[in-house]
Amino acid sequence: MDQELALRARVLLAGSEPPTPWQAYRAHRLLARENPAAHLPRLALAAIELTNHYPVLLRPDLQLVLMEEALAAAAAIPAQDPFRPEALRRIRKAYTERAAQLGISLSPEWS
Repeated sequence: MDQELALRARVLLAGSEPPTPWQAYRAHRLLARENPAAHLPRLALAAIELTNHYPVLLRPDLQLVLMEEALAAAAAIPAQDPFRPEALRRIRKAYTERAAQLGISLSPEWS
């Protein structure tokens, strides 16, 4: 991984101003490669949050891809991570709420 990009992503996330949804998504996506335990839950939530914002809001196909990425990130959280249950609960809640808003039907295990 490019260390300069990783450093920029960390500075962006730790800065005094909150990042835009797009910036947060990109930063967590990059940093999840280096530290999955810390950034996969945040990546999943950032992907779900990004579906609420322009121009993604105008593209249902992009919204579905981001929702699928959120599920994949949630599934990739290491099983031994002590914060996994809480992260999965938060991701599941955000996912089901956003899926309902988008009119996406969920499989029975998500309902």
